[in-house]
Amino acid sequence: MPKKIDSMSAREKYTLGYGDRSMEWMTRRTAEGHGAFMLPYLEPGMRFLDCGCGPGTLTLGFAAHVAPGETIGIDLEASQFTDSMEAARRDGITNLSFQTGDIYALPFDDESFDAMFGSAVLGSLGNAAAVVGEMVRVLKPGGVIGLKEFDHGGDIIWPLTPAIERSIELYHRLRAHNGHEQLAGRRLKGWLDSAGCSIELVHASYAERTDVERIREIVGRNNDLSFEVLAAQYEALGWCTREDLEVEAQAWIEFAENPAAVYLSTWFEVVGRK
Repeated sequence: MPKKIDSMSAREKYTLGYGDRSMEWMTRRTAEGHGAFMLPYLEPGMRFLDCGCGPGTLTLGFAAHVAPGETIGIDLEASQFTDSMEAARRDGITNLSFQTGDIYALPFDDESFDAMFGSAVLGSLGNAAAVVGEMVRVLKPGGVIGLKEFDHGGDIIWPLTPAIERSIELYHRLRAHNGHEQLAGRRLKGWLDSAGCSIELVHASYAERTDVERIREIVGRNNDLSFEVLAAQYEALGWCTREDLEVEAQAWIEFAENPAAVYLSTWFEVVGRK
């Protein structure tokens, strides 16, 4: 039966919110790209859970790899996966469903799934270790779990200016205030080990943004989120003003035009077996 955990989901605050600009970035992720490390462990007929599925684009891809096995995507916020639900109906994908649920107390019986996946979820939770334990609870013996998380401690952004350093520090400070784990990637192996899994894969890489167009893109997205989502949080805490953010946004725009600029985000991929 589902393990009753003092639910924190209702109290969690996702720093970047669920607006169009935030979701737009996530919808670009596919099973064949962002989730490729998981594919060698999947077989047709598996029952698969995408835990914290977000907009569901990854879930759609995984459903094809385990068909005719059932795939379920679960997330706290239903508005995220409405487009993927419609895509599944339109394309006649019958082995896929989405539902809302509490990641701290998954609405599934023990040992219900052959495989499961979670990406960019644990780093935005207050008690990631408890969630990993809950995920492993619903995994069958011998089942596989693939986790992918960012690790801000490994990011490389260069060259730095005082305004850019302030911008980065402010964002990390807000994430910490919201109870999020800055170094989630490097902790995946330990969380899985503590939950009773053997480790089959550990891999780290960079999401590389070294050409002008890609740096302009990430800077534009980050500046938009800064004003649309983060500014109100910063101001409510008394940490900065919109004028301060304007200065930082201009520094990022200049950064994007610097031919020496690099913007590398660190990601860890870990696969465990129960």
